[in-house]
Amino acid sequence: MSRNYTLVTIKTLFGEASACAYPDCAELLIFADRGQKTAIAEIAHIRSAAPGGPRYDANYTGNVDGPDNLLLLCGKHHKPVDRHESTYSVAELEAWKLAQQAKAGSGTPISEADLRSYVVLTNDARKALTDIARLAQRVVGRWDALAYDLGALRKAHEKHRLREYSKSFLVGAYSEEAGVRTYLPSDDFSLSPMEQKKQREELAVAWQPHQEGLRAAIALLKEEVAVLRMTFGGGAITTLGNQIVVAAGATPLENTKWHEIRKLDGLVNQLWRVANGEVDPA
Repeated sequence: MSRNYTLVTIKTLFGEASACAYPDCAELLIFADRGQKTAIAEIAHIRSAAPGGPRYDANYTGNVDGPDNLLLLCGKHHKPVDRHESTYSVAELEAWKLAQQAKAGSGTPISEADLRSYVVLTNDARKALTDIARLAQRVVGRWDALAYDLGALRKAHEKHRLREYSKSFLVGAYSEEAGVRTYLPSDDFSLSPMEQKKQREELAVAWQPHQEGLRAAIALLKEEVAVLRMTFGGGAITTLGNQIVVAAGATPLENTKWHEIRKLDGLVNQLWRVANGEVDPA
């Protein structure tokens, strides 16, 4: 069975139907249970998309995967229509479709996840998702390398501070800078402003080797998210793509931002599942 349906085609089919197209079948297209709704309609071809398939017509000039050649049936009636093609002619199925449209009213609302469950990802869409996953991992790897280097430097700074703290007891618990001696409380010790400035500069220097590669990786990730927007349009896909970019670009020297980087794996996984129609957008 062909599954080269576009989102527009799926929206059109559900917008023109409220129940199974089989005459007098009242089976709804959406199953509701326990507060959840799931699209259960099946898409049937009036003319098969493949040679040898039910009602295949080599002379048909329309789009075999377009809404004019498709109708929605319930699971009970889809299989017989395709298995016994000689019993169900093109003319009869087209009459069913017209009747289905006439009784549709305002159509059937369908969730984004259900819409995508009817659509197989195109090669371009799959590549965009794969590239985003790959680039997100590159960003995570560069952030981890940066975190390791900055963490090691901060540990060295703390060891130095503790050494200076211990020495302060031997000289009366004071710090001295430019000939000015400042006494310190025994339960608190801070390095002089000059030494604190030096350590901040050392942290900035440690960040520099990672800066170019990290920014380049984030720039590439932003480009792929832009491609994703063009491929899928708006909605939850765009929202998740934007969240991935925000998480990837967390401010490097702010410890409060490091947890944002750890969100990337979960966001990429959620993006893939939403794009495939496996879950409803959050």
